[in-house]
Amino acid sequence: MIQNNNQLLIVDDEPQVRDLTRRALTGYGFECDVACDGEDAIRKASQKSYDAVLTDLRMPLKHGHSLCLDLLEMPASPSILVLTALYDPRLVRDLIGRGVHDVVAKPVNYDILALKVQAMVEHRQLKQRVLSKAPPKKNVAKKINLLHQIETSLVELTELAGERLDKAFDSPGELTDPPKSIREFIRRLAESEVLDNEKPVPTVLPGHDLRGSDRVTCYTTVIAAPVNRHWELTGEPFKLALRDLSEGGARLIHTRATNAPYLALCWNATQLPAKQIRVVCQIRRCKPCGPFYDLGGEFAMAD
Repeated sequence: MIQNNNQLLIVDDEPQVRDLTRRALTGYGFECDVACDGEDAIRKASQKSYDAVLTDLRMPLKHGHSLCLDLLEMPASPSILVLTALYDPRLVRDLIGRGVHDVVAKPVNYDILALKVQAMVEHRQLKQRVLSKAPPKKNVAKKINLLHQIETSLVELTELAGERLDKAFDSPGELTDPPKSIREFIRRLAESEVLDNEKPVPTVLPGHDLRGSDRVTCYTTVIAAPVNRHWELTGEPFKLALRDLSEGGARLIHTRATNAPYLALCWNATQLPAKQIRVVCQIRRCKPCGPFYDLGGEFAMAD
């Protein structure tokens, strides 16, 4: 038995499934309440703080997807795990991208489910402990100063480029903004990195740097235009989200993959009033990251 006092809310409109799940997880040491639909779950979650909510999707009165969104908007939102026989990959990506911890297909193996729930709750508790520690003011100031320093360097790079990138951003037209869920996704990625920083620092070999120490989170919308190594436009501009910056490069989040070897990037500086940054990034990485794509690259000079 897992020894804990973790509070769970089990939401399912089928009484037999609801009761079976409650009895199984109670047997593993969890304290379980039940709700018969999404509206019942919202009432109970508003009256009592739960460590985790396990919910079905297809239910009367309030669909499980809508329930998840409402729970995630709560000030101290519980961890959420979806149990469903309707395993749609697109829906799974959407739910996880919005903050749902996991989606488990029915029928459920309760031994595995109990371990998943315990790990999910422990992750939430660790996250709360880390985020409850107010960061020292000097660390906040250090991050702001670092971002100011990086943007100052990039503005200088922009001035060196002169008019060479004007054509890339001459008339981009009406471009679609990144979805709002990307901002929340980037916030959770940053929180996850904070949790990783709580772990022991790995040993650094002589002559090697510990990567990531000079990056700073900087969420903003960026116009990107595919270009070649001579900075000549090769494709249509689009918008994506800037995740973080270093003096050497940027990490970005986009809704789709790109095969462009270079992207010209344009955005308004966040720490330097009335300054626009225009740089070229050589893309070194483009890989799936949750429901989006993580792009990483190094700032480049023209040939």
